[in-house]
Amino acid sequence: MAYCGPRGIPLSTFLSWSEADQEAALAWQAHESRRCGSCGTHPDDWSPQAGGDREAYHAEVHQCPGCLKVERLKQAPHVVTGPPGMHIRLADGIHRDCPRCNPET
Repeated sequence: MAYCGPRGIPLSTFLSWSEADQEAALAWQAHESRRCGSCGTHPDDWSPQAGGDREAYHAEVHQCPGCLKVERLKQAPHVVTGPPGMHIRLADGIHRDCPRCNPET
């Protein structure tokens, strides 16, 4: 189910696959589970013994416009963080047109 559940594949469907297809799917999942949760690279990407290269990637600065907006709002003096579990998130469209942000409009 660890392979099927996140992909919405019914277990009965997965079990109807050929043994080779099931093994390939589970091998792929095992491979992917070794990826770094932070940067997304795989140990093989860096290993010359596995066909990778110690210089496979470089780090660069990237600024996400969405994250920038969230961080700016978190630092705004009028924003109260509220109770535990309250989050700031991005919403579609323009702020002035948002019925959640401006219920009077």
